[in-house]
Amino acid sequence: MLHIIKHPQQLKLVRRYFQAHDRLLLIENAVYLTSPQSPYFSDLQAIESVYALREDLLARGWLEKCSSSIEQITMNDFVEMTVSEDKSISWC
Repeated sequence: MLHIIKHPQQLKLVRRYFQAHDRLLLIENAVYLTSPQSPYFSDLQAIESVYALREDLLARGWLEKCSSSIEQITMNDFVEMTVSEDKSISWC
């Protein structure tokens, strides 16, 4: 399953439902979680497949602050990811 998080506060809730084979995509304001200085960054480190939307990182001036452990993807990659997953859920 693909979990799409839009707001940083949703990460704690998502962690309750996250399975080992799931993927996590950070978009909109959730890209602020990608900085090692984020108080929630350690929660991300426990997840194997974490992605951040490059366009949202760029729009927020966060591109350089994004940890190298987070894979940056484009909007085209985002579309492909949603098509390739059987299920996805957006956490608003």
